[in-house]
Amino acid sequence: METSTAKIWRVVDLLKWSKEYLAAKGVESPQIEAEWMLRHVLNCSRMDIYLNHERPLRADELAAFKTLLINRAKGIPVQYVLGYTEFMGHTFTVSPAVLIPRPETELLVEKVLDLLKQIQSPEISVLDVGTGSGCIAISIAIGCERCRVSALDVSPAALRVSKENAENNGVTDRINFLEMDILNHYPENKSFDMIVSNPPYVAGDYWNNLSDLVRKNEPQLALYPGEDELIFYRRLANLAKTHLVENGCLITEIGGTYQQAGVCRVFTDKGLRIVETIKDYSGQGRIVIAGN
Repeated sequence: METSTAKIWRVVDLLKWSKEYLAAKGVESPQIEAEWMLRHVLNCSRMDIYLNHERPLRADELAAFKTLLINRAKGIPVQYVLGYTEFMGHTFTVSPAVLIPRPETELLVEKVLDLLKQIQSPEISVLDVGTGSGCIAISIAIGCERCRVSALDVSPAALRVSKENAENNGVTDRINFLEMDILNHYPENKSFDMIVSNPPYVAGDYWNNLSDLVRKNEPQLALYPGEDELIFYRRLANLAKTHLVENGCLITEIGGTYQQAGVCRVFTDKGLRIVETIKDYSGQGRIVIAGN
């Protein structure tokens, strides 16, 4: 990419070149990612880019874009390159210490918020197990002002990110972040109206066949549960039995349809009842809701 003053790079030229460059590097959505990085550099909307496609870039803008482009071409996810992503219409800081929030997890939060509307209490207590970036806990706190959320994670680095996100989104006063290994310890509070979790669930062949983009960049701690792919679901079932209020609800993300029967069996074996299972945008079983 030539950055000397001899060549003037217009928005349209830069997008075309960078799209081809990223495609050649194996990026699956080169147009979208090139636009996203350019929007970041120019601090503008997607519409602005196309309304001003003849606009020439200044030397500093071009240099900033080049740095982002090179990092993305190295195989670093664009969200880590930029340092943030969007989730539920809100901006979240992300780093290699936390999993990048997925659109499927928005389905989980949307269902949680629907269920919370049915609770009549003036204050609602929610436990988020494995909070990571805090995207679930924070989105719940934003969407339901009656909620008080306890957000747990075993990783101090992840909790630093989640606390920053809570502050940036104005909900620090309604979320209690705790460093805790949920496989070995229980929260002191035993009266949660709802337990929600997107636990590590990528195991076996699914782990072995995971793309390099994910495997080499995102935290294994947040993805891989170990040889027992249902270990976190067993713990969540125990938590639901001991920490949910009467008629409380456990709602969790799963790895897909292949995992659904196993997760449901874990829950029913612990005496929970399956309330609902929900498919994601691709038709995969993605959410299991259980009650006590």
